Amino acid sequence: MTRTRTPQAEDEQLAAYPAAIQQAIRSEAETWFRNRIEPAIRMYGSHVEWARKLTPEQRRHHRSGAWHANDLLKAAAINEVQSEMDDPTD
Repeated sequence: MTRTRTPQAEDEQLAAYPAAIQQAIRSEAETWFRNRIEPAIRMYGSHVEWARKLTPEQRRHHRSGAWHANDLLKAAAINEVQSEMDDPTD
């Protein structure tokens, strides 16, 4: 049995994130997950955990290289962690 999420439930999940992150998650869902929000949110969470393990210099390096469309979610995660960790801004 396949569980189907309603657009309203997905919107409620996304409401926890700032608009720029919501946009990145929606883009990732559209590109890689057939418009399913939940796996894109999980991927975003894994990117955040990955970014927390990096040094500020590594985060800056990875963020500067995130210009491909499929890197936008990773860049959003890195931005969040940079703010969280008070990394110096570029």
